[in-house]
Amino acid sequence: MAFADRPADGFLADPRPGPLFFAVWTSVGAAWVCCRLGMWRITADLDGVHIRRFWAVRCVPWSVMDRVELRRDGFLEFFGPGAAPMAGLFLPLWASRPLRRSSAGTQAADTLTVLSGRPDLRPKGQAGRAVTGGAFVWWALPLAAALFTAAELLRR
Repeated sequence: MAFADRPADGFLADPRPGPLFFAVWTSVGAAWVCCRLGMWRITADLDGVHIRRFWAVRCVPWSVMDRVELRRDGFLEFFGPGAAPMAGLFLPLWASRPLRRSSAGTQAADTLTVLSGRPDLRPKGQAGRAVTGGAFVWWALPLAAALFTAAELLRR
């Protein structure tokens, strides 16, 4: 499998993308789409908020959260003494106003802010793997392989 097909008389003269290039590009594209679309799922339990990421599900403890706000791009941002990743993919406020819909992202941010300040309102149980979900890599790689195979079959 070649990374790029090159003519015999030149090293980088007129390189043409090969199958390996398309396999890598398809994997990166599929991973990005899976991560973006799947980030809406956040789960709160006794320990904190579980956020699905590409390689693993990350838990942001309640102790590193002071407040949560919905950003302009629809992601939730955690503020507090510790660094926390962005989470959630919700309809941004600027897009929900013309539709006259309440923003689920604002409701999620408000709920998480209240839960971070009030331990008595937090969930009492642990969230299992079935509730928190798995890492995106297990969805992105088969999707990338399927897209690459479909592209190769359509080219022939």
